[in-house]
Amino acid sequence: MKAQDKLKAKIRLSKILSHSGVCSRREAENLIKNGHVIVNGSVFKDFVLDKKNIETIYVNNKKIQKQETRLWCFNKPIGYVSSNREQKNQISLFRLLPSKIPRVVSIGRLDIKSEGLMILTNNPSVSDFLEKPTNNICRVYIVNVIGEIPEGFLTSVTKKLVIDGIIYRNFKLDILNSKKNKHKFKIKLFEGKNREIRKIMNYFKFKVERLKRVEYGPLKLGELKIGKILEIKEEKVKIILKRFGISDENYFW
Repeated sequence: MKAQDKLKAKIRLSKILSHSGVCSRREAENLIKNGHVIVNGSVFKDFVLDKKNIETIYVNNKKIQKQETRLWCFNKPIGYVSSNREQKNQISLFRLLPSKIPRVVSIGRLDIKSEGLMILTNNPSVSDFLEKPTNNICRVYIVNVIGEIPEGFLTSVTKKLVIDGIIYRNFKLDILNSKKNKHKFKIKLFEGKNREIRKIMNYFKFKVERLKRVEYGPLKLGELKIGKILEIKEEKVKIILKRFGISDENYFW
């Protein structure tokens, strides 16, 4: 077997546990190291193994089941953080999820003052792909601002901007409504840098009143009510995976 083929045949055990919804990869490595993972009837403390040799995996005496990739749309309310880690007085959006939802990760984030579409998945590889800046996945936002539109604004905002040493590009903006100093913009992002819209609006002296994400890649918020969650049908999930060339990596062995 060629070296490249041998490499493809190998898989990190922590990745399997993560994709199966057991825990994060970092937590999985601790479970492996501490002897809590049994592969084919024996305690397994290595981090890499050959896919074709896997018959059964148990973690803390619980058998790991293969899962299909699942996706959910969630309408995040203002006042919740997108991470499952809470700091100080923060409240995680994951507290709002029904108990029947398995362990999931979010795709993209919204800051605590922002609302709208969050995509959740049980497959971290889907999250990695849709978040990766070089994949140019479109995110669409409706943004209400207060301030005076400067001369040449529409031309300036779509050019490469450098703000505090950070380069912002591929920023698309349309004015949906404008009355005196109150404006509603439709903004498309393709990189999704930290607080990108707020920083660019601040650069042009606008005060953001409301920031709502309505689309992320192939999925739209639609009429989904605030705080509600909707699972995407299996057929559509398969179409999305095929469209982006993402393999269903929950089928590891």
